Amino acid sequence: MDASITRTVRPIWLGSVLAALTGMLLAACGVAAPGQRATEYLDESSGVTITRVAAPFTFYSDDPSRAANARDYLDAAPLALNRSGRYSWWLWLGEWSTIDRGASGGDSRLPDIAVLQLIVDGEPMELDIQARTGRIPGAGPLPYVGTLDTAKSILLPLTSSQVARLSRAASISIRTEMTDGEVRHWQPWLRRASWTNFVEIAAVHPGELP
Repeated sequence: MDASITRTVRPIWLGSVLAALTGMLLAACGVAAPGQRATEYLDESSGVTITRVAAPFTFYSDDPSRAANARDYLDAAPLALNRSGRYSWWLWLGEWSTIDRGASGGDSRLPDIAVLQLIVDGEPMELDIQARTGRIPGAGPLPYVGTLDTAKSILLPLTSSQVARLSRAASISIRTEMTDGEVRHWQPWLRRASWTNFVEIAAVHPGELP
């Protein structure tokens, strides 16, 4: 290869490697990339100001007993609602799967979640699954959609203390108990995005978080 070409290609290659490594570090440390912030919009039907992130993060759970190289997934993203200065915080989940359960004669759908814990830096944070809803209370449609059209949307309330803790977390995973009794562990699918969503939300609302 011509020496001048080599000198040109090498910096480009090194830049790509450094960018990839930076992305991995951001994902591992839960630090938002420069300029990456949540955005606010007004739900005109209700007058509620909603803060959302650009894209959900995705968690996966292997189920090799049912299908090889197939997984169940949870898309996840936070929401903040501002009703004339009264804030509420929510975690949206989009539940979907690449496993065809109907092919084995069982229910084709992923079982419902009976218990959900966020594992935050190794410590459990249990969410109130009984308070789940499928829409934003008193407002318009959800700003997030699941990766697949068949994804089941779940909205769970959070406290401001939970949001603050999640925004400082170095690692987050999910543990669920399903209605069929199975315990599932959900790990970050780093190919989709880095789990910086709560960092972004906190950056927009630092005065409302402890």
